[in-house]
Amino acid sequence: MSVIRNTIQTLHPAYFAFIMSTGIISIAAKLLSFTGIAYVLFYINIIAYAIILSLQILRVGMYWDHLYKDLCNPKLSIVFFTTVAGTNVLGSQFVTVVNQPEIAKIFWYFGIFLWTIVTFSTFSILFIKCTERIETVMHGGWLIATVGTQSVAVLGALLAPEFGSYGSFVMFISFAWWMIGAFLYVILITLLFYRLVFFKIAPEALVPPYWINMGAIAITTLAGALLCLNIPQIGGAYTDFLTFTKCFTLFFWSFGTWWIPFLIIFGIWKYIYHRTPFKYSPLYWGMVFPLGMYTACTIKLSQALQIPFIMNIPNYFIYIAFLGWSIIFISMMVSISKEVTKKEVTTT
Repeated sequence: MSVIRNTIQTLHPAYFAFIMSTGIISIAAKLLSFTGIAYVLFYINIIAYAIILSLQILRVGMYWDHLYKDLCNPKLSIVFFTTVAGTNVLGSQFVTVVNQPEIAKIFWYFGIFLWTIVTFSTFSILFIKCTERIETVMHGGWLIATVGTQSVAVLGALLAPEFGSYGSFVMFISFAWWMIGAFLYVILITLLFYRLVFFKIAPEALVPPYWINMGAIAITTLAGALLCLNIPQIGGAYTDFLTFTKCFTLFFWSFGTWWIPFLIIFGIWKYIYHRTPFKYSPLYWGMVFPLGMYTACTIKLSQALQIPFIMNIPNYFIYIAFLGWSIIFISMMVSISKEVTKKEVTTT
């Protein structure tokens, strides 16, 4: 019992990134006809979501002071957007993998509720209470705010045709979330560039959170591509947005692609040049998520812009995503096993 209580008390908010990563790789697998893998990851995600969400709810009730401390910590507070993204990505699986839009709507409503709570709590606390310098608290994980916001737009765009006469309204608010997410990305990536260029960064702090640089813009691309694909179904005034949306979606995808070589260089600098040992952390799921998201967004971009030759990228990139998920999943299970054994020995 003490092991469970300790797990609840110390639960890292980034564990919802496991839901995000597993979900988007499942979706990418389905889009590329790896149906068996897509279903396995879907069922793993349902179980994982139920467990992690239950632990988070229990933490709210049992250890509110610890959770509030995390909310007030500028290094951790924005990471709570993973709860929003995880919820909406699982909802997107219900649409894409198993074609259950009615269930997906429930996740979308819950995702909107979580987005509202997390957005106005985290940013309000940061605006009012944060007194830290940018170089001490700013990291790539802050872009999870973009990911969480865009996840609402992604699921909304997927579901818009399912709302019948209300589809136009759903498309409108999906566009609004897409633009809010894009705005957040522009603001946060500007601050992140400033932090990376003008302040020294320790090797151990680099890589896992900074992969979200690419993941955040990849999900922005996915949201834009889905909006483009669904505009003809909704029609109306949204047809006027089509050219604008296509251009900006390609803009976001290009910038996300530009990030990939830098992330590889960061990894080489950390793990090979500085020989920093690998130690599992839930933040490493922030490296897996962009691999799946870049795969999925490139597939949808190819369809939205009717450019078939870029499908060569996801056809190979999906294997990197599978490999990344497998490595981090095994590392997570080994780490959890060691922690449980250690806590049991301590209590006895």
